[in-house]
Amino acid sequence: MDIRAAIEKLIHIKNPGMAVRLFLFPLIIFSSVYGAAMRCRAWLYKSCVFESFAIPCRVIAVGNITVGGTGKTPTVCLLARSLYERGFKVVVVTRGYRGTKTKIPLIVSDGKQAQASCSEAGDEAIMLAAKLPGIPVIACRDRVAAGQLACDMFGADSVLLDDGFQHLRLLRDLDIVLVNTANPFGNGSLLPRGILREPLSALKRAGIIVLTKAADPGSAAGLASYIHGLNPDAGLFSASYRVSGFRNFQTGQPLEADEVAGKRAGALCSIGDPASFIAMLAQAGMQVSATLVYPDHHAYVADDYMAIRDVAARVDTVVTTEKDIAKLDAGMLQIDNLIIMEIEQVIEPAGRFLDEVIIGAGLR
Repeated sequence: MDIRAAIEKLIHIKNPGMAVRLFLFPLIIFSSVYGAAMRCRAWLYKSCVFESFAIPCRVIAVGNITVGGTGKTPTVCLLARSLYERGFKVVVVTRGYRGTKTKIPLIVSDGKQAQASCSEAGDEAIMLAAKLPGIPVIACRDRVAAGQLACDMFGADSVLLDDGFQHLRLLRDLDIVLVNTANPFGNGSLLPRGILREPLSALKRAGIIVLTKAADPGSAAGLASYIHGLNPDAGLFSASYRVSGFRNFQTGQPLEADEVAGKRAGALCSIGDPASFIAMLAQAGMQVSATLVYPDHHAYVADDYMAIRDVAARVDTVVTTEKDIAKLDAGMLQIDNLIIMEIEQVIEPAGRFLDEVIIGAGLR
């Protein structure tokens, strides 16, 4: 485990022991500076000292207030498909994290076929393109330029901004913020001491707040009450993941539930919340006997492939995520027992959620 991964693991601990507290104590100073900078930045945009730009269509930002997995990408997929099925001309705009060609707008997919590689666009952009046939996906660090291209080239009437809550440079019509019910705000500290990307007061900007991974209704109810106190005007919804299927990596063929149940599995992922992925494998009836967990957005190298092959030789199947499969090289893997777990976000109540999105964004 590298230093970055070790510190990331430590700051996710909600109630660390004294040794961890002492180790992380120097980061409190940096958190204070970071928090002051984020408050100042928000004020400068709100006061129009920093300019925000509009594009000629509706903008819906989906984001979070913490680092780590809250379910942004599955939520963007759910929203994009729902709006598309309602007849809207929706385009997804994402940063293209770690993409090598995202300084200027990069068309990852025109809705018909992929037009960029994972190294060019980043893993999340490629995953979005694969899961959203018929819907264009654009990756760029400059979301204003990407949004304008969505309007000019694709005639978008709505842009879905993936991971856009902190991107204040682009004016939006609706902010949807996701909060992980299992670990809402970590230890309550800002980066780098904790997992908060902004002070909790930033939640006041949200028009809709979704409590994701809400497996325990009791904890979700308590969290909902707390968040309502922070932002009484936001619509509150709960969401959970559902395994929509498994697919063979080599053949692309779907697998039936009884084909995976009871298998000794190795879990392979580099995502923000690996624990929820491993838990879903167990819920599917698999016996998870080995785990290969890497930092979020990890780029796989030769040593990683050796470790994967070693695990693959000791289990019935290796299971990975849709996000990871975009980065894995089949030639380097050299295994034939790899399968992909496909998931989807379920937001309740679904009909009211979409109606509030459409009305909140001014799409009708």
